[in-house]
Amino acid sequence: MHGRYFNFNPPPPEQDVLGNPLVVPKLPTHKLPKETWRSRFSRFLAHYHLGSQKSETRLRWKVYDTITAVMASVSPSDPSIASKSARRNGGRAGDATSIAKIRHPHQLKPAFEFTLNLPAHLANEAKFLELLLALILRKYGETMSGVQNHPFSFESEAKEYFNTAFKTERQLKNFNSPEERYAAIQNIYTNYYHGRLYYLYAVVRRERLREDSRLFSLLCRGAYFMARVEWNGELLDKPNTRMLPTRREILFHAQRDNAVLQHVKTDQEFSQQVQAMLKAFPE
Repeated sequence: MHGRYFNFNPPPPEQDVLGNPLVVPKLPTHKLPKETWRSRFSRFLAHYHLGSQKSETRLRWKVYDTITAVMASVSPSDPSIASKSARRNGGRAGDATSIAKIRHPHQLKPAFEFTLNLPAHLANEAKFLELLLALILRKYGETMSGVQNHPFSFESEAKEYFNTAFKTERQLKNFNSPEERYAAIQNIYTNYYHGRLYYLYAVVRRERLREDSRLFSLLCRGAYFMARVEWNGELLDKPNTRMLPTRREILFHAQRDNAVLQHVKTDQEFSQQVQAMLKAFPE
């Protein structure tokens, strides 16, 4: 496969990229937890390499910088607001998430991934960031519904991507030539990649998922497959644990998937299956 590179970060599905940047008016800035004067003063000192800051403090700053940049990316105002805000707080513009006008949620992937792993002591900030991302997803969904002339659902899209990946994965043994197998693995990876993100968008948007939804199980299967893919497109026998999502990330989905929650309450066998799936991921 000389000269070919496996694509571990596929671009957004072309048909789902908006023609115009997404704008979300009236963002709920009043709900954002306020930084204390001590935090702002520490930022000021840090800008001039003075004083010492705990890792917890630096993480809190990163949360605020991420929130500011996400808001700027969908604000009707000048996106330079995030850079100005970062400087006012004693930080650098480069500390925040990259600011770009949003045409697809994949552009905010770092912010979504950041939200999945925020610790308990930043619960209020995490709640606001999730609310902000949910508002963006709702506006995106409304816009896509208008473009397509029918209701847009991240759940339906995720299911389609997951099913395509699953069916192709089951046929993988039938691809004999190296070229066909490489293309098939890339196709499986890409569909699992989009399926995982669209499922995440569905639970953050708080879509009411169907009771027969198997998205959580397919999420786990997709995560395992993707962690088996090496840099050259070959498949490992077992997943690389460093490439697996954390248990916290997987649990994030289960706690927001109404279909999983309801099924766990009424089916003890399914509840045990969910616990087993969670244990399969690193802490």
